[in-house]
Amino acid sequence: MTVDAVAGQAASSPADSIDPDQGAAAGKSECWTERAGCRALRSGHQFGNSVMSYRDVLVHVGSAETPCLAAAIDFARRQDARLIGLAVCPPLWTGIGLDKLPPAAIEAVERANEEDLAEAKRRFDRTVDRYGYADRCEWRTSRGDLVVVMAVHGRYADVAVVDQSDLGWESPSFGLAPELGLASGRPVLVIPRAGPPPAISCERIVVAWNASREAARAVADAMPLLQRARQVDVLAVAPPMIDQIPGIDIARHLASHDVRANVVVRENPDPDVAMEILDFTADRGADLLVMGCYGHARLHEVIFGGVTRSVLRSMTVPVLMSH
Repeated sequence: MTVDAVAGQAASSPADSIDPDQGAAAGKSECWTERAGCRALRSGHQFGNSVMSYRDVLVHVGSAETPCLAAAIDFARRQDARLIGLAVCPPLWTGIGLDKLPPAAIEAVERANEEDLAEAKRRFDRTVDRYGYADRCEWRTSRGDLVVVMAVHGRYADVAVVDQSDLGWESPSFGLAPELGLASGRPVLVIPRAGPPPAISCERIVVAWNASREAARAVADAMPLLQRARQVDVLAVAPPMIDQIPGIDIARHLASHDVRANVVVRENPDPDVAMEILDFTADRGADLLVMGCYGHARLHEVIFGGVTRSVLRSMTVPVLMSH
């Protein structure tokens, strides 16, 4: 059945359409889009879908105090997951001129790196003890490039939790979060640096949807959270298209996984997509934003900006992103 047929049936067929006041009695629920009042219907019957959850949560731990670790503990507890803390020591620089450094200078750099690892371990232990999660944790250290090491360990976890880029020295285009999203093959949960550690209840979730491969991957990765959420809003920001109803297909897909979603379509020929997403997330009172990472090549994003870069720069709630 085509999208047009489904939309027409939903709008005109008495047998299949649902009165909003009679949805519960009819045993069905509904999902609305703002375009022409169209709606995508789903059966309220259970299909035997088991609700999955994240079992292993990896978190990057540095020597500096940030909200990331406490937020990761809160997230892991809500998922009943094991928390894996990972600190990474950078490799000793091997560029031109290293042979001209005195051995004492090289040893000082190594001692500083080791002290950073020790401080990260102390901070990890203090924090998991304070939050009462020490019996569900594991500590790891490794040496190497931060993104490479995190990506390798991330492949054996369900999600990696990292800080928002520090704009004082790290570009949001080439920071840990987006690079890890590209390299690990796993979703990355990015925690805002500003403010206290957020409580990631995942009760009110916004999905940024553009029908791309990256957005589809993000929805699939977030499905354990979407299935448990009390409110799911899907924002489709797209230019007007003839004979197509944006959002109806993702609504039906989510419905097949027992996710009741409200789909909102914002049509604008030249939208500021990042601002639209951030404003919508704030308006809905969401505690999590789900989105794809890098719909364009990274060089294009760096030169011309981009949704990923803008959202990561201005985010105020945790963002779950996938590539």
